[in-house]
Amino acid sequence: MALTSERYAGVDWGHARRELLLKEVVCFFRGCSVNLQSFEEVRRSKDLSCYVDRGLQEIALDNIRGSVGRYKDFSETFLPRNDHMRERWEQVDAAMRQGKTPPIEVYQVGDIYYVMDGNHRVSIAKQRRMETIAAYVMEFVHEDEIDVAQGLGEALIPTERAAFLEQVGPQNEEKGRAIVLTCAGCYQTLTDQIETYRQGYEASWYQPMTFAEAFAAWHKEVYAPAVNAIRKNELLDQHPERTEGDLFVWTWKNNLSLEALSDTG
Repeated sequence: MALTSERYAGVDWGHARRELLLKEVVCFFRGCSVNLQSFEEVRRSKDLSCYVDRGLQEIALDNIRGSVGRYKDFSETFLPRNDHMRERWEQVDAAMRQGKTPPIEVYQVGDIYYVMDGNHRVSIAKQRRMETIAAYVMEFVHEDEIDVAQGLGEALIPTERAAFLEQVGPQNEEKGRAIVLTCAGCYQTLTDQIETYRQGYEASWYQPMTFAEAFAAWHKEVYAPAVNAIRKNELLDQHPERTEGDLFVWTWKNNLSLEALSDTG
């Protein structure tokens, strides 16, 4: 009996997890790393500031070496590193087999690509030994290489938002979309905070927690009460150029109480 796309997805997942285990064992003895490159680290080290929209292209999968927001979830060859990713990974696998997934989105730095949106698609494509994948490409260049360059912050925000929404999962999409940020790097700040919450829960309760589950609990226990305080204190009236999410991130990063915002500006 022929396998369905869902059954194939399960087989692909098993192969990917076994391949990762083998790589981790080999690297343990050889002293190598299976970590995926972080775009944020590359951005800081190379002082990237300008980009050109290169449009839709077929790009080599071998040249996709990093991720904007999911570098902790995949190995250097985009093998999935966490069991809680299985359901989403298999859903995307099945959808790709049916031709129902859009092109990925990447940043290009030199010859290397970093995934903004589509980490699971890259993981599955690499697992199937595909050579290329369709991608919308934004290439970072030197200012003197172009006549008109867009600022990094303007470029990052929509793609960071897409990566954040992918992480929180479809079950949390409505709440995730309601968090609007206007500062580059702020979605990563939220991701780091939620990940800290997740790790704290597991350490305290000795139970596994997915990132999506952590987001739901964090939103209820941390974010929603803070936003209610922002509204109660009418802080947006004093900072009309910002969003509720911006104010939440700003106070958290600066270790300030919400009330302290009324004295800034």
